Amino acid sequence: MIIYRAFNREAARNTVAITLVLAIIMAFVGLTVLLGRAVRGDIAEDIVLQILGLETLRRLDLLLTLGFYLGVLMTAARWYRDSEMTVLGACGIGLAQLLRPALILTVVIGGAISALGFYFTPWSLTQMEHIKNERQRQAQPMGVAAGVFNEATNGRIFYAERVNREAGTLGYVFASGLEKGKEGVVVARAGYPHTDERTGDHFLALVDGNLYEGAPGDAGYRIVRFETLHVRLEPKSFIDPPPKVDGTSTRALLTRSDPEARAEWHWRISKPLTASVLVLFALVLAHTDPRRGRLSNLFGAILVYVIYSNLLALAQTLLKKGYVPPAAGLWWVHALMLLIAIYLFSRRAANRPLFTRLSWGRE
Repeated sequence: MIIYRAFNREAARNTVAITLVLAIIMAFVGLTVLLGRAVRGDIAEDIVLQILGLETLRRLDLLLTLGFYLGVLMTAARWYRDSEMTVLGACGIGLAQLLRPALILTVVIGGAISALGFYFTPWSLTQMEHIKNERQRQAQPMGVAAGVFNEATNGRIFYAERVNREAGTLGYVFASGLEKGKEGVVVARAGYPHTDERTGDHFLALVDGNLYEGAPGDAGYRIVRFETLHVRLEPKSFIDPPPKVDGTSTRALLTRSDPEARAEWHWRISKPLTASVLVLFALVLAHTDPRRGRLSNLFGAILVYVIYSNLLALAQTLLKKGYVPPAAGLWWVHALMLLIAIYLFSRRAANRPLFTRLSWGRE
Protein backbone atom coordinates (compact mmCIF):
# COMPACT_ATOMS: atom_id res chain seq x y z
CA MET A 1 0.00 0.00 0.00
CA ILE A 2 1.20 3.50 -0.86
CA ILE A 3 0.48 4.76 2.66
CA TYR A 4 2.66 2.05 4.18
CA ARG A 5 5.55 2.77 1.82
CA ALA A 6 5.29 6.49 2.48
CA PHE A 7 5.35 5.96 6.24
CA ASN A 8 8.34 3.60 6.10
CA ARG A 9 10.25 5.86 3.71
CA GLU A 10 9.81 8.95 5.88
CA ALA A 11 10.48 7.05 9.12
CA ALA A 12 13.64 5.47 7.68
CA ARG A 13 14.87 8.86 6.44
CA ASN A 14 14.26 10.44 9.84
CA THR A 15 15.95 7.51 11.58
CA VAL A 16 19.11 7.86 9.50
CA ALA A 17 19.20 11.64 9.94
CA ILE A 18 18.68 11.54 13.72
CA THR A 19 21.19 8.71 14.19
CA LEU A 20 23.75 10.62 12.15
CA VAL A 21 23.22 13.79 14.20
CA LEU A 22 23.52 11.84 17.46
CA ALA A 23 26.70 10.14 16.22
CA ILE A 24 28.24 13.50 15.25
CA ILE A 25 27.39 15.01 18.64
CA MET A 26 28.84 12.01 20.44
CA ALA A 27 31.96 12.13 18.25
CA PHE A 28 32.57 15.80 19.09
CA VAL A 29 32.11 15.14 22.81
CA GLY A 30 34.36 12.08 22.63
CA LEU A 31 36.99 14.02 20.68
CA THR A 32 37.09 16.67 23.40
CA VAL A 33 37.60 14.03 26.08
CA LEU A 34 40.28 12.18 24.10
CA LEU A 35 42.19 15.36 23.28
CA GLY A 36 42.20 16.21 26.98
CA ARG A 37 43.62 12.78 27.77
CA ALA A 38 46.22 13.20 25.02
CA VAL A 39 47.33 16.55 26.45
CA ARG A 40 47.76 14.93 29.87
CA GLY A 41 49.80 12.15 28.25
CA ASP A 42 47.36 9.36 29.04
CA ILE A 43 47.12 8.33 25.39
CA ALA A 44 49.24 9.07 22.34
CA GLU A 45 48.04 11.77 19.98
CA ASP A 46 48.40 9.59 16.88
CA ILE A 47 45.77 7.07 18.06
CA VAL A 48 43.11 9.62 19.04
CA LEU A 49 41.18 9.29 15.78
CA GLN A 50 41.38 5.50 15.87
CA ILE A 51 39.99 5.39 19.40
CA LEU A 52 37.31 7.94 18.47
CA GLY A 53 36.14 5.89 15.49
CA LEU A 54 36.01 2.67 17.49
CA GLU A 55 34.23 4.37 20.39
CA THR A 56 31.60 5.74 18.00
CA LEU A 57 31.13 2.29 16.46
CA ARG A 58 30.79 0.85 19.96
CA ARG A 59 27.85 3.15 20.75
CA LEU A 60 26.21 2.96 17.35
CA ASP A 61 23.69 0.25 18.34
CA LEU A 62 22.33 2.42 21.16
CA LEU A 63 22.30 5.50 18.93
CA LEU A 64 20.42 3.61 16.23
CA THR A 65 17.82 2.45 18.77
CA LEU A 66 17.22 6.00 19.97
CA GLY A 67 17.30 7.34 16.41
CA PHE A 68 14.70 4.82 15.28
CA TYR A 69 12.46 5.63 18.24
CA LEU A 70 12.61 9.36 17.56
CA GLY A 71 12.35 8.82 13.79
CA VAL A 72 9.03 6.97 14.08
CA LEU A 73 7.82 9.50 16.65
CA MET A 74 8.59 12.51 14.44
CA THR A 75 7.06 10.85 11.38
CA ALA A 76 3.77 10.02 13.09
CA ALA A 77 3.74 13.42 14.85
CA ARG A 78 4.04 15.22 11.50
CA TRP A 79 1.18 13.20 10.09
CA TYR A 80 -0.95 14.22 13.07
CA ARG A 81 0.14 17.85 12.89
CA ASP A 82 -0.56 18.16 9.14
CA SER A 83 -3.98 16.48 9.57
CA GLU A 84 -2.92 13.52 7.46
CA MET A 85 -4.00 11.15 10.22
CA THR A 86 -7.41 12.82 10.22
CA VAL A 87 -7.76 12.21 6.48
CA LEU A 88 -6.56 8.61 6.84
CA GLY A 89 -9.05 8.06 9.67
CA ALA A 90 -11.85 9.26 7.44
CA CYS A 91 -10.73 6.68 4.87
CA GLY A 92 -10.81 3.88 7.44
CA ILE A 93 -7.05 3.80 8.14
CA GLY A 94 -6.37 4.38 11.81
CA LEU A 95 -3.43 4.07 14.14
CA ALA A 96 -3.80 0.29 14.33
CA GLN A 97 -3.24 0.01 10.56
CA LEU A 98 0.01 1.99 10.83
CA LEU A 99 1.32 -0.61 13.25
CA ARG A 100 1.97 -3.02 10.37
CA PRO A 101 4.47 -0.85 8.42
CA ALA A 102 6.07 0.24 11.69
CA LEU A 103 6.69 -3.37 12.70
CA ILE A 104 8.08 -4.22 9.25
CA LEU A 105 10.56 -1.37 9.59
CA THR A 106 11.30 -2.56 13.13
CA VAL A 107 12.41 -5.95 11.78
CA VAL A 108 14.88 -4.26 9.41
CA ILE A 109 16.25 -1.83 12.00
CA GLY A 110 16.28 -4.58 14.64
CA GLY A 111 18.45 -6.72 12.36
CA ALA A 112 20.94 -3.86 12.04
CA ILE A 113 20.91 -3.28 15.81
CA SER A 114 21.47 -7.01 16.41
CA ALA A 115 24.44 -7.08 14.04
CA LEU A 116 25.96 -4.09 15.78
CA GLY A 117 25.30 -5.37 19.29
CA PHE A 118 26.33 -8.99 18.75
CA TYR A 119 29.39 -8.42 16.56
CA PHE A 120 30.60 -4.86 15.96
CA THR A 121 30.31 -3.55 19.54
CA PRO A 122 32.46 -6.31 21.15
CA TRP A 123 34.84 -6.18 18.17
CA SER A 124 35.36 -2.43 18.59
CA LEU A 125 36.01 -2.86 22.33
CA THR A 126 38.57 -5.59 21.62
CA GLN A 127 40.31 -3.40 19.03
CA MET A 128 40.48 -0.44 21.41
CA GLU A 129 42.08 -2.56 24.12
CA HIS A 130 44.49 -4.02 21.56
CA ILE A 131 45.58 -0.57 20.35
CA LYS A 132 46.09 0.71 23.90
CA ASN A 133 48.05 -2.39 24.95
CA GLU A 134 50.28 -2.28 21.88
CA ARG A 135 51.00 1.40 22.49
CA GLN A 136 52.08 0.66 26.06
CA ARG A 137 54.49 -2.01 24.83
CA GLN A 138 56.23 0.29 22.39
CA ALA A 139 59.72 1.43 23.27
CA GLN A 140 59.77 4.46 20.98
CA PRO A 141 59.41 7.79 22.82
CA MET A 142 57.52 9.40 19.94
CA GLY A 143 54.27 8.48 21.66
CA VAL A 144 54.90 11.00 24.45
CA ALA A 145 52.86 14.18 24.66
CA ALA A 146 54.68 17.48 24.27
CA GLY A 147 55.11 19.45 27.48
CA VAL A 148 54.18 16.51 29.71
CA PHE A 149 56.38 14.28 31.87
CA ASN A 150 55.97 10.72 30.57
CA GLU A 151 57.05 7.50 32.28
CA ALA A 152 58.94 5.18 29.94
CA THR A 153 60.67 1.84 30.46
CA ASN A 154 62.35 0.85 33.74
CA GLY A 155 60.97 3.86 35.57
CA ARG A 156 62.57 6.37 33.23
CA ILE A 157 60.99 9.78 32.89
CA PHE A 158 60.99 11.60 29.55
CA TYR A 159 60.01 15.17 28.84
CA ALA A 160 60.04 16.90 25.47
CA GLU A 161 59.11 20.51 24.96
CA ARG A 162 58.32 19.87 21.30
CA VAL A 163 57.39 16.67 19.45
CA ASN A 164 57.53 16.59 15.65
CA ARG A 165 55.96 13.28 14.71
CA GLU A 166 56.30 13.79 10.96
CA ALA A 167 60.04 14.42 11.16
CA GLY A 168 60.48 11.98 14.05
CA THR A 169 62.35 14.43 16.29
CA LEU A 170 62.09 15.75 19.83
CA GLY A 171 63.03 19.25 20.93
CA TYR A 172 64.58 20.21 24.31
CA VAL A 173 64.53 16.81 25.94
CA PHE A 174 64.82 15.96 29.64
CA ALA A 175 65.38 12.36 30.78
CA SER A 176 66.05 10.77 34.15
CA GLY A 177 66.77 7.29 35.47
CA LEU A 178 68.93 6.29 32.51
CA GLU A 179 70.92 3.72 34.50
CA LYS A 180 69.45 1.47 37.17
CA GLY A 181 70.81 2.22 40.65
CA LYS A 182 72.35 5.54 39.62
CA GLU A 183 71.03 9.05 39.99
CA GLY A 184 71.31 11.13 36.90
CA VAL A 185 69.48 13.34 34.48
CA VAL A 186 70.11 14.39 30.92
CA VAL A 187 69.18 17.67 29.28
CA ALA A 188 69.59 17.83 25.50
CA ARG A 189 68.70 20.28 22.79
CA ALA A 190 67.18 17.62 20.53
CA GLY A 191 66.63 13.92 20.18
CA TYR A 192 65.41 11.31 17.76
CA PRO A 193 64.70 7.56 17.99
CA HIS A 194 66.50 5.11 15.78
CA THR A 195 66.93 1.35 15.43
CA ASP A 196 70.20 -0.52 15.03
CA GLU A 197 69.91 -2.30 11.67
CA ARG A 198 72.29 -5.08 12.74
CA THR A 199 70.83 -5.98 16.15
CA GLY A 200 67.36 -4.48 15.89
CA ASP A 201 67.77 -2.72 19.26
CA HIS A 202 66.00 0.58 19.82
CA PHE A 203 67.86 3.71 20.91
CA LEU A 204 67.09 7.32 21.65
CA ALA A 205 69.85 9.59 20.30
CA LEU A 206 70.16 12.76 22.38
CA VAL A 207 72.02 15.61 20.67
CA ASP A 208 73.95 18.55 22.16
CA GLY A 209 73.34 18.23 25.89
CA ASN A 210 74.68 17.63 29.38
CA LEU A 211 74.65 14.56 31.62
CA TYR A 212 74.36 15.26 35.35
CA GLU A 213 75.29 12.09 37.24
CA GLY A 214 75.24 11.54 41.00
CA ALA A 215 73.84 13.53 43.88
CA PRO A 216 74.76 17.22 44.07
CA GLY A 217 77.47 17.82 46.71
CA ASP A 218 78.93 14.28 46.54
CA ALA A 219 82.53 13.77 45.57
CA GLY A 220 81.50 11.56 42.66
CA TYR A 221 79.10 14.10 41.18
CA ARG A 222 79.99 14.93 37.61
CA ILE A 223 78.77 16.88 34.63
CA VAL A 224 79.49 15.47 31.19
CA ARG A 225 79.08 17.50 28.03
CA PHE A 226 78.22 15.43 24.95
CA GLU A 227 77.43 15.90 21.30
CA THR A 228 75.45 12.66 20.90
CA LEU A 229 74.35 10.25 23.60
CA HIS A 230 72.63 6.96 22.70
CA VAL A 231 70.17 5.72 25.29
CA ARG A 232 69.03 2.13 24.91
CA LEU A 233 65.26 1.66 24.98
CA GLU A 234 63.54 -1.55 25.98
CA PRO A 235 59.88 -2.47 25.68
CA LYS A 236 57.90 -2.18 28.87
CA SER A 237 57.24 -5.33 30.80
CA PHE A 238 53.50 -5.52 30.32
CA ILE A 239 50.96 -8.19 31.13
CA ASP A 240 47.79 -8.27 29.08
CA PRO A 241 44.80 -7.53 31.31
CA PRO A 242 41.99 -10.08 31.25
CA PRO A 243 39.43 -9.35 28.51
CA LYS A 244 36.36 -7.43 29.60
CA VAL A 245 33.05 -9.23 29.41
CA ASP A 246 31.51 -6.57 27.15
CA GLY A 247 34.37 -7.09 24.70
CA THR A 248 33.95 -10.87 24.61
CA SER A 249 32.71 -12.27 21.33
CA THR A 250 29.19 -13.65 21.25
CA ARG A 251 30.41 -17.16 20.50
CA ALA A 252 32.79 -17.12 23.48
CA LEU A 253 30.07 -15.60 25.64
CA LEU A 254 27.80 -18.58 25.05
CA THR A 255 30.40 -20.94 26.52
CA ARG A 256 30.46 -19.08 29.85
CA SER A 257 27.96 -19.53 32.66
CA ASP A 258 29.08 -16.91 35.18
CA PRO A 259 26.64 -14.12 36.19
CA GLU A 260 28.53 -11.39 34.30
CA ALA A 261 28.42 -13.37 31.05
CA ARG A 262 24.71 -14.08 31.46
CA ALA A 263 24.03 -10.40 32.15
CA GLU A 264 25.99 -9.37 29.06
CA TRP A 265 24.17 -11.94 26.92
CA HIS A 266 20.78 -10.67 28.09
CA TRP A 267 21.91 -7.09 27.48
CA ARG A 268 22.81 -7.83 23.87
CA ILE A 269 19.44 -9.51 23.28
CA SER A 270 17.70 -6.53 24.88
CA LYS A 271 18.88 -4.02 22.29
CA PRO A 272 16.64 -5.13 19.38
CA LEU A 273 13.82 -5.95 21.80
CA THR A 274 13.99 -2.42 23.17
CA ALA A 275 13.50 -0.98 19.70
CA SER A 276 10.45 -3.23 19.18
CA VAL A 277 8.78 -1.99 22.36
CA LEU A 278 9.72 1.65 21.84
CA VAL A 279 8.02 1.76 18.44
CA LEU A 280 4.67 1.26 20.21
CA PHE A 281 5.39 4.14 22.56
CA ALA A 282 6.41 6.27 19.57
CA LEU A 283 3.05 5.74 17.86
CA VAL A 284 1.19 6.45 21.10
CA LEU A 285 3.10 9.59 22.07
CA ALA A 286 3.07 11.03 18.54
CA HIS A 287 -0.56 12.13 18.88
CA THR A 288 -0.79 15.91 18.64
CA ASP A 289 -2.85 18.67 17.05
CA PRO A 290 -2.04 21.98 15.30
CA ARG A 291 -2.69 23.98 18.49
CA ARG A 292 0.16 22.25 20.32
CA GLY A 293 3.86 22.91 19.82
CA ARG A 294 6.02 20.85 17.51
CA LEU A 295 8.03 19.42 20.39
CA SER A 296 5.21 19.05 22.89
CA ASN A 297 5.32 15.24 22.72
CA LEU A 298 9.09 14.98 22.74
CA PHE A 299 9.41 15.44 26.50
CA GLY A 300 7.17 12.46 27.23
CA ALA A 301 9.03 10.32 24.69
CA ILE A 302 12.42 11.14 26.22
CA LEU A 303 11.02 10.42 29.69
CA VAL A 304 9.84 6.97 28.57
CA TYR A 305 13.24 6.23 27.03
CA VAL A 306 15.10 7.30 30.18
CA ILE A 307 12.87 5.17 32.42
CA TYR A 308 13.21 2.17 30.11
CA SER A 309 17.00 2.40 29.83
CA ASN A 310 17.44 2.91 33.58
CA LEU A 311 15.27 -0.11 34.34
CA LEU A 312 17.40 -2.20 31.99
CA ALA A 313 20.60 -0.98 33.63
CA LEU A 314 19.17 -1.77 37.08
CA ALA A 315 18.05 -5.22 35.96
CA GLN A 316 21.47 -5.94 34.46
CA THR A 317 23.16 -5.00 37.73
CA LEU A 318 20.80 -7.19 39.73
CA LEU A 319 21.45 -10.08 37.35
CA LYS A 320 25.23 -9.66 37.71
CA LYS A 321 24.99 -9.76 41.48
CA GLY A 322 22.72 -12.80 41.46
CA TYR A 323 19.66 -11.05 42.91
CA VAL A 324 17.57 -12.05 39.89
CA PRO A 325 17.31 -15.66 38.67
CA PRO A 326 18.96 -16.25 35.27
CA ALA A 327 15.65 -17.34 33.74
CA ALA A 328 14.14 -13.93 34.50
CA GLY A 329 17.13 -12.03 33.15
CA LEU A 330 16.01 -8.73 31.69
CA TRP A 331 12.79 -10.20 30.36
CA TRP A 332 10.69 -8.79 33.20
CA VAL A 333 11.61 -5.22 32.21
CA HIS A 334 10.59 -5.81 28.58
CA ALA A 335 7.37 -7.53 29.68
CA LEU A 336 6.46 -4.63 31.97
CA MET A 337 7.14 -1.96 29.35
CA LEU A 338 5.38 -4.01 26.64
CA LEU A 339 2.22 -4.34 28.73
CA ILE A 340 2.19 -0.60 29.37
CA ALA A 341 2.76 0.12 25.68
CA ILE A 342 -0.03 -2.25 24.58
CA TYR A 343 -2.46 -0.72 27.08
CA LEU A 344 -1.68 2.85 25.97
CA PHE A 345 -1.75 1.87 22.29
CA SER A 346 -5.16 0.24 22.60
CA ARG A 347 -6.60 3.35 24.22
CA ARG A 348 -5.00 5.65 21.64
CA ALA A 349 -6.23 3.49 18.74
CA ALA A 350 -9.76 3.68 20.17
CA ASN A 351 -9.49 7.51 20.44
CA ARG A 352 -9.77 7.34 24.20
CA PRO A 353 -7.70 9.26 26.79
CA LEU A 354 -4.51 7.51 27.76
CA PHE A 355 -5.31 7.75 31.44
CA THR A 356 -8.74 7.44 33.03
CA ARG A 357 -9.68 10.43 35.10
CA LEU A 358 -10.88 9.70 38.58
CA SER A 359 -14.19 11.33 39.52
CA TRP A 360 -14.94 11.98 43.13
CA GLY A 361 -18.55 12.10 44.21
CA ARG A 362 -19.80 14.87 46.42
CA GLU A 363 -21.00 13.93 49.82
